[in-house]
Amino acid sequence: MFVTESLNRIPELVEQGVFSEKLQKKLTQKFVNLEATLLRAKVLRELSKSKVDYIVQSVIQPEQASLAYLFAPFILGNLNQSTIYHSQATAPVLNVLNRYYQAEKKLHLKMDDVLQALNIYLDLHDADLDEIEFFYYALLNALCRADVTQIYFITDLKLDAEKLAVVEQFFKIKIHLISTDPLDKIMNCAELNMRQLLFKHKDQDYIELCEKFSILNAQLLSVSGRYNPTQAKQLVDDMFYAEHIYEKLSVYAEYMQTCIQNGGAGQQVTLFP
Repeated sequence: MFVTESLNRIPELVEQGVFSEKLQKKLTQKFVNLEATLLRAKVLRELSKSKVDYIVQSVIQPEQASLAYLFAPFILGNLNQSTIYHSQATAPVLNVLNRYYQAEKKLHLKMDDVLQALNIYLDLHDADLDEIEFFYYALLNALCRADVTQIYFITDLKLDAEKLAVVEQFFKIKIHLISTDPLDKIMNCAELNMRQLLFKHKDQDYIELCEKFSILNAQLLSVSGRYNPTQAKQLVDDMFYAEHIYEKLSVYAEYMQTCIQNGGAGQQVTLFP
């Protein structure tokens, strides 16, 4: 697919996976010259003053505990780390976000404008790609950004560790794999009480749910290398009880809803205090 030999490790990352013709066509529509864009980002990465984390999460199905990572960009945002979160707009994701803004609405916003204003961008993709196609599509989008210094794969896909290391070394970027268990279940997200999940007062069920969510997100913080496991767990625990995640989510939702009402004119948005 690519002329550059190291780039040809990318389509081989998913064990027993296929880099489909459908995906190649979609990439051709988005990038005039994908290989040139990837190589340019590689060169500019060391010169970039901006440092962005990029989270790629495989499809979240109903009742899966991996829904916890939907809150990861807001946790990282509270720690002043610019973060792009890329996943598919499934029912569990929309059931949470639609309580705050019309997350299913498609906006033609400049991602960098939102990142500059909020340090967070949720890129919710239509369910037009299968799990492997989406993984590659999100990965290539991440690698094409010169400001991305760390990528987190949250997935139950089996990846080739040796080829992943080649890609990591070639692009001079940190890649972290966080494996998920599709059988690790929680309550239906449509039944989630967001006030108990994100506010101080919780009953026993939500104490246990927040403990699970904290453990999962602490894993993401600790693999980043910025925090040890104990620090990471304490930070995330505090955010689920002190309303910090809710506050960051509310600001993001206010911004996006204003963009929706203004027809996508994100640059005209004024954030509330």
